[in-house]
Amino acid sequence: MPQPYKHHHQSLAIALGLFIGAAVVLSGDFAEAQQPGVPAQTPVMQEPILRGGNQLRDGNMLPKAEDEDDRPSFNIDAGKRESSSSDAAIAADARIAGLFGDVNQISELPKDREDLAISPAADAVFREEALGRRTADIGDLLRRSKGAHGVSIQNRTPIVSDTRVRGQRVGQVLASGSYWAPARMDLDTMMSKIDSRLIQDSILIKGPYASRYGPGFRFVDLEFLQSPRYENGYEGHGSTSGTYNTNGEQFYGRQSFWGGAEDYGFHLSYGHRFGSDYETGQDDFYIPAHYKSRDLFVAVGFDLNDHEKVELNALRLDQTDLEFPGLVTDLNFLVTDGYEITYVNDAPGFADYFTSEIWYNRTRFEGDTKRPSKARQIPTLVDAFQPSFLGAADGFTDTDGDAMSAGYRFEATYFSDGAQLSVGTDMIYLNQELNEYDFYDPDPTDNNFPIPRSDSIDVGVYAERIVRANEDLVLTAGTRLDGVFTDSRDNVEGVPYALSDAEGTRLDKQFLLGSAYLTANRNLGSGWSGNAGMGFAMRQPTLTEMYAEYTFIGSLQRGLTFLDGDPQLESEKLYQLDLGLEYNEDSVQFGLHGHHAWVQDYITYDLFDPAGTIDGFQQGASFVNTDLATLMGFETYGQIEVSSMLSVFSILSYVEGRDRTRIDPSRHTGDTVRSGSTVEAEPLPGIAPMEARTGIVIHDPKPEDRWGIELSARIVDNQDRVATTLQEVETPGFTTYDIRTYRRLGSLLVTSGFENVTDKFYREHIDYRSGLGVFRPGFGFYLGAELVY
Repeated sequence: MPQPYKHHHQSLAIALGLFIGAAVVLSGDFAEAQQPGVPAQTPVMQEPILRGGNQLRDGNMLPKAEDEDDRPSFNIDAGKRESSSSDAAIAADARIAGLFGDVNQISELPKDREDLAISPAADAVFREEALGRRTADIGDLLRRSKGAHGVSIQNRTPIVSDTRVRGQRVGQVLASGSYWAPARMDLDTMMSKIDSRLIQDSILIKGPYASRYGPGFRFVDLEFLQSPRYENGYEGHGSTSGTYNTNGEQFYGRQSFWGGAEDYGFHLSYGHRFGSDYETGQDDFYIPAHYKSRDLFVAVGFDLNDHEKVELNALRLDQTDLEFPGLVTDLNFLVTDGYEITYVNDAPGFADYFTSEIWYNRTRFEGDTKRPSKARQIPTLVDAFQPSFLGAADGFTDTDGDAMSAGYRFEATYFSDGAQLSVGTDMIYLNQELNEYDFYDPDPTDNNFPIPRSDSIDVGVYAERIVRANEDLVLTAGTRLDGVFTDSRDNVEGVPYALSDAEGTRLDKQFLLGSAYLTANRNLGSGWSGNAGMGFAMRQPTLTEMYAEYTFIGSLQRGLTFLDGDPQLESEKLYQLDLGLEYNEDSVQFGLHGHHAWVQDYITYDLFDPAGTIDGFQQGASFVNTDLATLMGFETYGQIEVSSMLSVFSILSYVEGRDRTRIDPSRHTGDTVRSGSTVEAEPLPGIAPMEARTGIVIHDPKPEDRWGIELSARIVDNQDRVATTLQEVETPGFTTYDIRTYRRLGSLLVTSGFENVTDKFYREHIDYRSGLGVFRPGFGFYLGAELVY
């Protein structure tokens, strides 16, 4: 139920927040009174086991000396930024330097991950910003970080977000590490299962410029927290943290322990979240968004000898009572179990470096439409399903799903003077099933709208070569070849016909996929560098796109959508060009990156059942290939350290997507035109508008960097480039303001902030419009603390 704190409690929250902010951020040095000028001491740790090349301090990454790793360096930074202040801050407390992040953080990656981020416009994001910006899942961290550009997300709930990169969505964007895939594309997403505090770093690759992750067009490489090592015998440490947000009474707590010795280490972490309805910027307009979430993460590592290491990661996620305000169903529970084993050998004999990964992830869930909040948010939903008796208004649907991802990746790397060659092979197995029952339907043979039990096996081989052609030029070339085999169960409970008969085709399909790319990074001198890339990639249709059978999945902007898959969909083929210019010198960072992509056989929608003609649903859509779609845009950013305590930053992102050949309809509709319209070209659906972020950071000028404040504005343009034939509507622009602070008191780090300071009433262009509509949270104050010991 709504909590009417706003009218008289908002003023109290503001006053309390200002008092705390002033006291915490601007207070004197009482915390250092016992040892004036002496930073908090932290243990010195050896490198983590994965791919060696960095050290840990309080569970956080620190760079390792260049001469401690034989791998060649491909860093072509044209200039060097002043680092003495940040180095001192890290020495005092490793969390401080990254709380607000920078607009370009690629150079902060450990040396062993540098070669993964040399593609044009690649971005790096670190876990410290999750603490400084109060983020939930990985998508939320990428969206809020200053270091990730061209990213938009659809917030399904406060803890579940769907990540879009340069206008592309699930299927086109892959989350790697353990190949995370959604169990259901609306209630579950590829990165919503991973808490943003559980990763060490995340690399965003915004083009077909990587071969090791599988068939896709954009990639997010996730590095989980790793087990530490201690050179002087066993040590054990821990941290306790908590954050409370007034809007929605949201609480998040995490307890972590880590330790080890010279040849083994461990990291254990338990997180707990809960929240309720949040209030929008309109008085007394609450969005049902209740949730409970718990996760347990374990990392254990062993050094088998001087060259061989093994790391085991396990993740358990339990979520209950999740309300999805814009979708048909809520979740009663969702459970994810994820396991990964990584073996590394830096002297295997047959290569200079060898790594292997084996993973298994499984997600199960159940949900329904029975909550009173669902009826309030979408009043017409109850009429969409069969009632228990004629005249009753009690119809509902329930859903259950089961999805699994498993596979392996083996990679050997060969180093030579100024070059490295990596070759590998992998297998990715996906399996999923979804049932959606109209509970009171009197015909039990025709009451299910499923994604039948279906699977895909992808066997791939790949190669990548990086060459330092000279002191100022680095070239990268890569290629990949995949054979993908998919199939689906033909007969499903609650469906009165064989699916192959309904589809008029066999359900087992095969795809031969390939990719190739070439990139260049050049030092132009005087702090300037340039980068360019050209690439080609293919990706197969997802199991949802192929086998959904009138399944109630929210996908288009209107929200209440049933989807019809097509096993005869063609694979998408993308051709992309990138060109970028960067400046990095002393206290100035600047970047400008442009991109243009042509996608043949782009998978989009054919709206074949307009509003209100089937069971009250506002639209149904069939997946269809369009001959040609284009995606183009740019990202630019800048950051200037005006003085030792003041910096300013600005970021601007824009992407435009167009369906250039909106002609042929889906073979399922029986119509001669697509979506009942003869329009030959229009914008693609679900494209976020132009967006800018700008702000200032004021922090402690002393080397220890004990306090800081960030004042920022997010300025979003109106979106009038819409897919009108898919009933997409325009969205007005808006501006929101945030204030974030931190204060270090010895080993205690206190964070606080005000979000949406002006209490703006707004929604994102890709938010669902179903029922009363989904709007973003209004004003909120949060306060958090983390103690490391």
